[in-house]
Amino acid sequence: MKKLFICICIGVFLLVSGCSSNTEECEIGAVENPNQQEPIDGAIYKQSALDCRIPKLQVFQFNNYTSTEIKANQNTILYISEGTFQNLDGTIIDGEITFSILEMYNPGEIIACQLSTNGINSSQAIEPLLSESIFYINAEHNGNPVLMNGEIQVFIPSDNESLDLSLFVSPTCNAIDCTVLWEIVPQYSVFEEPYQDASGNIILGYRAIIDELGWYSFARFNPSTEERGILYNKAHSPYSLANSNVFLKYDSNSIGVGMFSAYDSENEVFSEKFSQIPKNTTANVIFVSKPESEFLFDSSPIVTKDGKITVTRNTKNGSERNLVDYINNL
Repeated sequence: MKKLFICICIGVFLLVSGCSSNTEECEIGAVENPNQQEPIDGAIYKQSALDCRIPKLQVFQFNNYTSTEIKANQNTILYISEGTFQNLDGTIIDGEITFSILEMYNPGEIIACQLSTNGINSSQAIEPLLSESIFYINAEHNGNPVLMNGEIQVFIPSDNESLDLSLFVSPTCNAIDCTVLWEIVPQYSVFEEPYQDASGNIILGYRAIIDELGWYSFARFNPSTEERGILYNKAHSPYSLANSNVFLKYDSNSIGVGMFSAYDSENEVFSEKFSQIPKNTTANVIFVSKPESEFLFDSSPIVTKDGKITVTRNTKNGSERNLVDYINNL
């Protein structure tokens, strides 16, 4: 019944006179498409995910039989014990390890790289987690993949104190090019402990122990007790999930970035689908595509409520840097 109601609403939405701005509460009305384009090949936008992620990988080298502390650019710190890595046949590697890390600490880069904080909750529905960090790690020996033979302690910086965080991973897809969906690792705990360098400088943050390569997030489920609902975004043809994404960025000290996972081709509407967005949450709905050499993007500030529809009308265009700065300044 609810789906039928939404379809009727969207149908009316397309038939009556329309609103003039995507930044205000839209009255029911038509969405005019003065700049409607020919069909868009989504290959360029899909490729932009790797084009965003790969250059941000930081590479370190060390001997496997030497204890190592790695400090990445955004203050992710890893403590690696000697003999941590082994060959795929189980033998301990005697030689150099090439170790790489990708750090994601702001919503602009997360969205530009087509990542999100979407995670599976206890009801097996998908909701945007509140995250303090997203990072990816990998290691090789002479260009060959390796396995971890031990544990690594990881420190992530955060000025948000006294949070009840958990460790999340992406078990269904753990490679650099994955569409990441977070799942909690209940057997591992996250604890609050600052980092102090040799000069006595202190960085606030959290630590956890990890034992595999791949994607990680220090995050928590949204503690809001508000009723939850679904959101919609109308973007003019020819945009769809084949060539675009719609994100929800919470106005929060922690990073909350949802990625809409459904598209109604009949009504040309993106949706969050799982009805897991707490109402009365201040946020921005962000549309992103890349039909050619530049990104197209737009945003609509909202206070969430069940069934709310935003409209993408006046897209901006620019480079990845322009997109990241635009999102981080919302």
